[in-house]
Amino acid sequence: MPAHETPKLGSLPPSRSARSKCWTARDAYFACLDSHNLWLQGLGPRTHEEIIAVDPQQLVVSSETDKSLTKEERQRLFACRVMKEMFDRECLPSWVNHFGLLRVKDLQTEYLKKKVDKDERERETSDDAFWEKVSAKPGQK
Repeated sequence: MPAHETPKLGSLPPSRSARSKCWTARDAYFACLDSHNLWLQGLGPRTHEEIIAVDPQQLVVSSETDKSLTKEERQRLFACRVMKEMFDRECLPSWVNHFGLLRVKDLQTEYLKKKVDKDERERETSDDAFWEKVSAKPGQK
């Protein structure tokens, strides 16, 4: 069964070699996305608000035909076109959706953990300054 076909009820699962080809294509596509700082083709949130707004269950990605994109934005968001086509060709559509969902959830979680850690470090730093002021003798600052 070619990878791009939707499996029929009772059909055989992909063979070991088909799975291996899919994983290789996925890894190449994701490496390309990482090198271009993208989450998925057409999805490259940059600000905190954009990252928080991403719903992994209902992904909204830009289309190459989107007239509101500048040439530079289009080039950036679709830099991995060839790898995406290979990924789509080698993997079942359900696998493509599954891997994309996991990638977005993992990247969003990673971003949020880093933000919480950063905020915590900043709070600890400001707490230290607070306690230095409180413990200082009167007349000292």
